[in-house]
Amino acid sequence: MDIQNLMGARALSAREAAGLAQSAVAERLGIARQTLASMEHGRVPFDGVQLVAMADLYGRPVTYFYDLRETEGRALAFRADNPQAVDLALKQHLLDRLAAIADLEIAAGLAADRGRGLPPTEPLTKAGPRELQIARTVAQEERGRLGIGDRAPVSDPVALLESLDIRVIPFAAEPVAGNVLSGFSAFSAALGAGIFVNTHPGLPIEHQIFCVMQEYAHLIFHRDVYREPGAPYRTRGAAATPEEKIANTFAGAFLVPDGALRQHAGTLGRITPTDVIRLKRLFRVSFTSLLTRLHQEGYLNKADNARLWGIVKQRGWDRQEPEPLQESPAYGRRTEALARVAWERGEASLAFLGEVLGKDHLAIRDLVADWEQDAQVDAVQ
Repeated sequence: MDIQNLMGARALSAREAAGLAQSAVAERLGIARQTLASMEHGRVPFDGVQLVAMADLYGRPVTYFYDLRETEGRALAFRADNPQAVDLALKQHLLDRLAAIADLEIAAGLAADRGRGLPPTEPLTKAGPRELQIARTVAQEERGRLGIGDRAPVSDPVALLESLDIRVIPFAAEPVAGNVLSGFSAFSAALGAGIFVNTHPGLPIEHQIFCVMQEYAHLIFHRDVYREPGAPYRTRGAAATPEEKIANTFAGAFLVPDGALRQHAGTLGRITPTDVIRLKRLFRVSFTSLLTRLHQEGYLNKADNARLWGIVKQRGWDRQEPEPLQESPAYGRRTEALARVAWERGEASLAFLGEVLGKDHLAIRDLVADWEQDAQVDAVQ
């Protein structure tokens, strides 16, 4: 595809993703609708002013319209728990971060690997009893593969996944008009996978931890069928889509495995809210997630489950976490470690390190100075 046709195709795709009519965009650009149509079909070239205007209008970097790498399999499909809350500029920024991390891995000496750290995909598009049992089984198998067995609580799933070279990328997005974007994940045939987690202070740590494992589940079961935003995902309640039920089941079984639950809840009598709070802090999940797992594994009968859910509603614990966790997962440690290796190999510039680590020039210079000082100390020793 020549550059003019490429730019036209990108402009058309970006306009449709933004949900804008040709006439509205043409008016903003100060051209006729027919001229814009010709541009989008590669018959008329864009000028620099029009490219900048479109980049601003669609929330894309200017390079999006002509970067040939996008035609080489680097384009990313992704899914989100609330697609309508994904701002186009935020999406592009985070997907660019993922591409930068993939480049960083190569600079640090890692081989390119589209499935880095991920198990083979096991597509599940239904959520009947059989499929939910498969999700629970895979969760148990993954705990075994990751070396944590079926009894140990997972103190930090971010550190755990990143130890296997699975990228977990934080961002902060404030809820808008009640629309909460917990996170999303992306997968590319060329770049591999990324899990993006909203670390806004308004979202509890428990919420972030569960989101990490939900998105990991989607990468296991659904990465071959990821779609662009706008897909009608329903994420909660009985009306949740099958993909979400699968992901929720996997995340719950992974974070609160039956073996560990049996060890810590098996000797309890009638379970009280205090018991649930103690257990939810041990497993680092929300009160409602722990309550769901207790009921699923038979530690709560129907009446006691209803009683505790009544307390949840009465005290507002479905909206505000009781005794929330304070210690955040260890975001960014893998990326910073790779950045140091790439710098020491002479394969990364200060500008590139700033891009991939999300730091300004002064912060990067200070960080590199610390690395160099550490290296001098190590050499003396």
